[in-house]
Amino acid sequence: MVHIQIPKDEKIEEMLDSMVEHLIEMKEEASQLRKQGLDTTMLDVLLIDFMPKVKLARTTYEKKDVDDVKRLLAQIRHELDLVNTGTDFDDALQKIEMAYDKIREGDNKTASELYDKLRQLYKTLPEEQRRIVYAVSLDIHKKLLAKQE
Repeated sequence: MVHIQIPKDEKIEEMLDSMVEHLIEMKEEASQLRKQGLDTTMLDVLLIDFMPKVKLARTTYEKKDVDDVKRLLAQIRHELDLVNTGTDFDDALQKIEMAYDKIREGDNKTASELYDKLRQLYKTLPEEQRRIVYAVSLDIHKKLLAKQE
């Protein structure tokens, strides 16, 4: 059997090695988040695809394949940041929970402040999440009005 040696592109190899090192750091960060009880499901799905894409890029050395690895690494970073900081929807849910707690405690001033913050967050949400937050916001607003009477 004849073995054909494909020449290595050292520049691409170094770039891919660097990306793999970044991935290792991000995997460690993801592990810490998982230990804190945060949901890393989407992140885990993206991580599964990374090494096969690196292997393909190391085989072909094509710009398209290397760009795919870069793009996936950026997606992983973005997802990691989302898990780390949460989303506007997560923030809205937290404000909803706190507003209801304050209403039950009779602290309408704080509940009203939370309602105002919730209204601001509402503007940043996608349409489907807006519908959910709108219905709950309306209920909070009604409860606050009822407490004023």
